[in-house]
Amino acid sequence: MTGSSGSRVMARARLASSLLPLLGMRAAATCQGELAMGGVTKAYVTGDGVAISGSKMVVSHNSGISITASCVDDWDPNGFMHFPMLGRTLTYTADLSKVGCGCNLAVYLISEPALDVTGNPTTGTCSYSPYYCDANMVCGQWCPELDIMEANRMTLQATPHKCDVSGSPMFNNCDRSGLGRNTKEVANSFGIGAEHIIDTSLPFEVSTSFGGANGSGAPGTAIFTSMKTTMRQAGRELVLDNQAGAPYLQGMVDAMSKGMSIRVTYWGHDAGTMKWLDGSMCGEQVCSGVDAGEAILSDFRIDPPYAPGS
Repeated sequence: MTGSSGSRVMARARLASSLLPLLGMRAAATCQGELAMGGVTKAYVTGDGVAISGSKMVVSHNSGISITASCVDDWDPNGFMHFPMLGRTLTYTADLSKVGCGCNLAVYLISEPALDVTGNPTTGTCSYSPYYCDANMVCGQWCPELDIMEANRMTLQATPHKCDVSGSPMFNNCDRSGLGRNTKEVANSFGIGAEHIIDTSLPFEVSTSFGGANGSGAPGTAIFTSMKTTMRQAGRELVLDNQAGAPYLQGMVDAMSKGMSIRVTYWGHDAGTMKWLDGSMCGEQVCSGVDAGEAILSDFRIDPPYAPGS
């Protein structure tokens, strides 16, 4: 379990409120440019609070972006790039050395855009990020969510969240807590200093593998069997085999086979909102000032390669 679902959804609701004045309550988007991703022909970053240079993404606190198929300064419900990740691995390098306690640098998949009962995109309640949805109903809309990484320099968590079967394209309820694994479950595995397997004062590689296959394309033939997170640094390796087995993951197989959108956000403030993530590793530190410094994500790649439409 990922901890208190109530504290988590309250924290994300506070994020939504805090970002409104920051982003001027506007629905317009900003294309930050092309992100070089191995195994992907063209990918663009749309949103606010990041800077893109080649394969590197510098992420500031209170930011959110989506990977899109084109570079347009507008939120297009059909513009989100969808990645069918079954049988594939997503790898990138993370530098979280300036991301302190109370902060959450998140890389995750969602079934964006949100859809209504007729299958049409719906904007939701967050004007700064229309069409957004997740498993905690942030922005007023439910959808499957797979947290590849929610982290700061003291802890990292990976969590799938399935949703209840719906009789329409609109989801009505999801598993807010999900079934996750956290590095704090493994002593001396992750944190500042050479005594840890992963020393977060330095960059490290994250690879998430999604066991399964899309099948023949006919309904019921796709399978989602496992999720494994592997972190590597200087010849050392830390593996988190997700506790969600095939029966749970199969509840996300439709979303995964259709392809989910990659989302990156950087949020958090006081210790109380992030105890579900880092509570046992942190005290009462606040995610602000020098402890809410820039995160760097780079060298994204997908194996085997993905071409839109494949």
